[in-house]
Amino acid sequence: MTSHLPPASLRSTADGERRLALRHPLPPASRRQQVVDLLREQIVTGQIQPGHRLKQDVLCQLFGASPAPVREALRQLESEGLVLHSPNHGAFVAEFTADDLLGLLLPVRLAIEKHAVPLAASRLGADGLAELDAIVDAMHAASEDGNLALVNELDVRFHDLTVRASGSAQALQLWRSVQPRIRAQIYKLAPRHANLEEITLEHRELLNAIRAGQLDELSRLLEEHVIGSAVQLMGGPA
Repeated sequence: MTSHLPPASLRSTADGERRLALRHPLPPASRRQQVVDLLREQIVTGQIQPGHRLKQDVLCQLFGASPAPVREALRQLESEGLVLHSPNHGAFVAEFTADDLLGLLLPVRLAIEKHAVPLAASRLGADGLAELDAIVDAMHAASEDGNLALVNELDVRFHDLTVRASGSAQALQLWRSVQPRIRAQIYKLAPRHANLEEITLEHRELLNAIRAGQLDELSRLLEEHVIGSAVQLMGGPA
């Protein structure tokens, strides 16, 4: 699978474009969701670049689908913040500027986690802490293997688990609304780490603070992990 698609379209005539589609037309009941899932992964992982146009007729041909499920899939991705619809121009992969990340997305993420993670610290119990331990251990192994994609997915899984464990329905709902954009941000910034083990160490510190119930330290570490690390990786002021 190619790592990047060319500008302006999904390569309506190139063979590489067909790798986005399944080998056979999708069964009717699953077309919309499978189009959503496949396109989401391509967008989040950067295989479809920001600003690229998602042509409905091309997608219909690729997936052997009628316009309705493709249109619904694009609407869902728009609701997740991954696709933008421009009237009279079509659907495009959303672009996130540094101002978008530092001025809005990351502060929203930080607010959610600073509310949810301290709650999770008092609710996780031995099984939940063991699951977080296993995630961090797997992250370490993936770092040693240079498996960036797995490190990224384990990163998301760690934070998913802590927000879910908080027991806060509002925090979880807000988290789910921004999680696809957070995944995209993680995939964009993670390669800029000098060493993948830095990611493991940040999560190990968070886990230690959660286990010890050190809420002030946990708040500090979350700010450093969510905002401070992003600023550093983006080349901003320390």
